[in-house]
Amino acid sequence: MAGAAGRRRLLVALLALGAALTLVPSASAEAAEAAAPGCPAVALFAVPGTRETSEAADPARSIGMLSGLTDPLAARWGGDPAALSVRYVPYPASLDRPFYLVSEQRGADRLTRDAVDVATRCPATTITLVGYSQGADVVSDVLHRVANGTVALAPERIGGAVMLGSPRRDPLSPNLIETPGRGLLGPRPTRELDVYDGRVYEVCAPGDPICATENLDVRAFREGWFSGAHRSYPTLAVGPAGTPLFTVLERGVDALVTGTSASTVGTAASG
Repeated sequence: MAGAAGRRRLLVALLALGAALTLVPSASAEAAEAAAPGCPAVALFAVPGTRETSEAADPARSIGMLSGLTDPLAARWGGDPAALSVRYVPYPASLDRPFYLVSEQRGADRLTRDAVDVATRCPATTITLVGYSQGADVVSDVLHRVANGTVALAPERIGGAVMLGSPRRDPLSPNLIETPGRGLLGPRPTRELDVYDGRVYEVCAPGDPICATENLDVRAFREGWFSGAHRSYPTLAVGPAGTPLFTVLERGVDALVTGTSASTVGTAASG
């Protein structure tokens, strides 16, 4: 996985170019032509945090903190279904009923199923993931499943992924903000994410007890999900200009949708 140099390149891409999730779409002309009607250029899956959603939630309805990121995007691109699709992942998002590990696994199973479905039906669609809190753990789980080849989804179909306040954060992986500590549940093997070539990264707010700790703390596990630092991500200052994080990510998704839409159209035309 990229080290400090990789993080600097990522930060430059985010702040200078506005490309939070950078990928040159690789769909062939055949794939573009085979795309089913209603397939978007970019499918964004959003996974809410602990106690923000449930298994009965409507995937088409935004919920929780991430709605502050996805609602402006949906408003901007909602009139063009071929550009961007935003889907939320319903799952228990609980700590104890069911227990956290069961809740997270159900979320990962649901996200895997939904992403594989889109990838199968829409071979030219770029898939992107964003998760917050327990939802970031869900995204991490799925990324590792894909990297290990245990699900029917190729790593190159993932155009980018962002994990905010993850209890699995690894300080050695690409982190947009240099924050001491690690996720309170411990990181998954970082090197498994090398297949994404810098398209996956983490964001951890300073002082967030969920992603910036040194060991598993029972009290932090019970209460840290609702702390001020863990709720600070929408306005978290990024870069020298102190740009709010959600503004950075929003611009990046806009850039990805614009670039992917143009590339898909051009590829299909050339075929």
